[in-house]
Amino acid sequence: MAKVTTLDEIYHPLMNAPSIRMDRCAVCGRTWPLNQHHIVFRSQGQLVRDGKVIEKPTITLCGMGNDLWGIAPDGTRVMWCHGKAHHRLMHFRWVPHPEHANAGHLEWLETEQPTKYQEALQMEGWRPL
Repeated sequence: MAKVTTLDEIYHPLMNAPSIRMDRCAVCGRTWPLNQHHIVFRSQGQLVRDGKVIEKPTITLCGMGNDLWGIAPDGTRVMWCHGKAHHRLMHFRWVPHPEHANAGHLEWLETEQPTKYQEALQMEGWRPL
């Protein structure tokens, strides 16, 4: 059976981002707990290039699973970045370099309400990672 792209085109640019594995959260800097987050949700489908399924990039974010709220090591109640991403309160986008085809950077946006990705892309406030 031929491999078929099922990933919506809106996510294709994000598939060019590299995976980022760090010893701290790439957004807020917390060092515990940490999880790798798929910046393109696994449920969004797959991208096939030249007959090969492209692996989805991941990023290190703080949190435990998809939990939105948790207790930080200092005992304060916090919202985990990984949970924000899963609850559509944090989004990522890939910004290609204008002069180098295989280069660019990730940016992130935090929203006050759960927001669809296509709506988040139109918002202001994106920050370089």
